[in-house]
Amino acid sequence: MAMEQRGAALNMIKPPVRRRNSAEDTRRKVLDVVLQTVIEIGYYKASSNEIARRAGVTWGTIQHLFGSRDQLMLDVVNYVAGKMEASVGAARVDGGTLEERLENILDVLAETYEGDVYLVQMQILLELSANPRMSALAERVIDRENGGTFDRLAQPLVAKAIGDVAADPDLVYYVFLALRGFLISSAFTRRIAKLPEGALNKPMGRTGVHAAAVQRRLLIQGVAATIRAEAQKRGMKVT
Repeated sequence: MAMEQRGAALNMIKPPVRRRNSAEDTRRKVLDVVLQTVIEIGYYKASSNEIARRAGVTWGTIQHLFGSRDQLMLDVVNYVAGKMEASVGAARVDGGTLEERLENILDVLAETYEGDVYLVQMQILLELSANPRMSALAERVIDRENGGTFDRLAQPLVAKAIGDVAADPDLVYYVFLALRGFLISSAFTRRIAKLPEGALNKPMGRTGVHAAAVQRRLLIQGVAATIRAEAQKRGMKVT
């Protein structure tokens, strides 16, 4: 009898676990659908009904999981940030020279900052920050992301490339912002000009110069020179 009672109790516990897993799967699916929808048709055309249609669920289901459309969009921002942290945090930085390691960091950051997903995240934050109902929440997200960027992303990643000199937070932030800024600028240029990903790496004009490749090389050289100069001031050497 006791065994039967325990078995019955276990059966009562299992369904909520399955329902929770199903809800989490649906939640991730909806978030991915929102990202793709905004990329394809834009923020304003990504209506509640369009999102529900593409996700294959009812709007009532989405409301149950997220609340309003505005809250759904804010959750998309947090979802992207979480994926970004996981990707950057797990990244390896290899290379025999400082320049090679910086190139490696640039490649790692490009997966996050050079694609359409980051631009969607920024567009959502811009729209929500102008929304009286959501501006305070959007500002808190921005403050949190800016405040946590150094601890969660910049310092651990840059330290893999420059070693002990990463103890200087200003230098680390300079390296991170310089590389990230280049990628964001490239992403905006490509998006505004409606160019496919990778288009900026193709030869341009009669000279056949790869403009993005030249910019990338000069950026890496400049950042590496700054790192070595700062390391030398501290009696360190970065190879």
